[in-house]
Amino acid sequence: MTPPSSRKKHNSAPASHANPTMHQREFFAHKRYQARAVQHLIAGIIKSNLGAPNTQDWLVGEIQQVFDAELSLILIIDDNRTELVLHRRGEESPRWIYHLELGRENGGFEKCITERTPVYCSSTQEAQSLAWPEALAEFTINSAMCLPLVSNENVVGLVAVMNKQKGTFNQNDQEALEVTATAIASMISNARLIQQLKVANADLEASRWQLLNSRNTLRTLFDSIPTSIYIVDRKYNLTSINIHRAQRNAVSPNEVVGKRCYEALYQRDDICPDCRVIETLFGSQSTTRTKRQWEIDGETQEWEISSYPITDNSSQVIQAILLEQDVTEKRRLEATLAQSEKLAAVGQLAAGIAHEINNPLAVIIANAQLLQREIPTDDDKQELVDLISRAGARATQVVRNLLDLARKEEYDFAPTDLNLSIHNSLTLLQHEFVSRGIGLEFEPADDLPLIMASQDHLQGVWINLLSNAFDALNDPDRPREIRISSRLQGTEVRVLISDTGQGIPPERLSRIFEPFYTTKAPGRGTGLGLSVCHRIIKQHGGRILVDSQMGSGTQFTIVLPAS
Repeated sequence: MTPPSSRKKHNSAPASHANPTMHQREFFAHKRYQARAVQHLIAGIIKSNLGAPNTQDWLVGEIQQVFDAELSLILIIDDNRTELVLHRRGEESPRWIYHLELGRENGGFEKCITERTPVYCSSTQEAQSLAWPEALAEFTINSAMCLPLVSNENVVGLVAVMNKQKGTFNQNDQEALEVTATAIASMISNARLIQQLKVANADLEASRWQLLNSRNTLRTLFDSIPTSIYIVDRKYNLTSINIHRAQRNAVSPNEVVGKRCYEALYQRDDICPDCRVIETLFGSQSTTRTKRQWEIDGETQEWEISSYPITDNSSQVIQAILLEQDVTEKRRLEATLAQSEKLAAVGQLAAGIAHEINNPLAVIIANAQLLQREIPTDDDKQELVDLISRAGARATQVVRNLLDLARKEEYDFAPTDLNLSIHNSLTLLQHEFVSRGIGLEFEPADDLPLIMASQDHLQGVWINLLSNAFDALNDPDRPREIRISSRLQGTEVRVLISDTGQGIPPERLSRIFEPFYTTKAPGRGTGLGLSVCHRIIKQHGGRILVDSQMGSGTQFTIVLPAS
């Protein structure tokens, strides 16, 4: 048993072919036949697919015929299992053995695989000196050729033919089997590469679907977040923008992607003056700034714009993501909280000085009442003293209103004549109308029902609104008139107080009911009057409406439930 490199070549053919004998002619004819058969076999191997059904069955059958052997087999070594395809002459189909026990001492297959050397046995003695797998125990091995299948320096199996039917395996058989083994090894290697490629493609497809699903999920999340989000590169080009931010400019995301952010979003020819994205793109810093924007209706919106860096694998900033949050309501709540703190401070201050103010007021009211008793009822001074008394009571109510800003007050609701409360307020302010030369027109409705209200609080509302009207009528060149009317409208009672003053600017109109906010000159207003009126009417279950035109005047409409 020796490899072909060390065996002497068969000298079955003579050195000279001048006069070949019958035996020689048969030898050459068989050699040509075997060469053509091997070429046909190799061509079939090249065209075939090892993974296709019956390919291995066809292959071992062809090998058995080409080499005129009783047995032919292919052993394929895999990471998970060893497959043996065994074909015997006379059998219609090969036998498949999936698990083959290797590693036997002095085994022909083990020697071929582990040492990567061919095993040739030309006699029964040589063949029986080797151990063969138990799958071949039923056969008597008298000759064999086993060649390892080597591809890319890896043993992937072996091919073997055993028990030649006529004669023994010669040098031609060895060379032909070597060529066949090379082709089979390539076929196995290609089949495994194709299988690996299929697995890789399947993994790639699965990864693609996962990536696509993740992209869709992120895009949905990106577009569903109510916060405005967009991404810019180092040239300020928009690379991505969510629907919420695009809708603010009445465009679709596709219309602005690729454009400069300051052009597409802010209609500017250059970078925004207060933009801090450059600090993020070139300084890797996260930034936050506030931007105030005027709306068409005169309202302002305040935006908090934050920028964060996006880096690549080398930690270089390549993009910046910007978040724009509408903090208008947040700022209003903060302002309301600040006003509440102011009100608390005012409440503490008012509580401290209320006693000092109420004491002199009590003296004024008491002495006025004493004067009323001493002065004859038909004396003209009686009316003046009565005005002093009611003015003192009104001052007491003002102090009480100041305290009400910081604490909840119980309202004394009772059936109230709305027209009478307006008339009483006008009586208190009669001197103001006369001294300022302001005309008054009062049109009370005759069918007005009694309403449940706190008469003192309502009179405070009328006096506050009329006092504001007095201050608005400060232009001597303009008509100076105040008109008051009341009417029943459905289930509501409405009081309209209008003046012919300058009017309130539109940008200030939405803030006139805020505590301590005033449109008057410094020293002429505290900003509490309309805030107190708004709170009182709200406590009555009503509302205040305001309509003002610059240069035409202002009208307040107080709406109260009729029952």
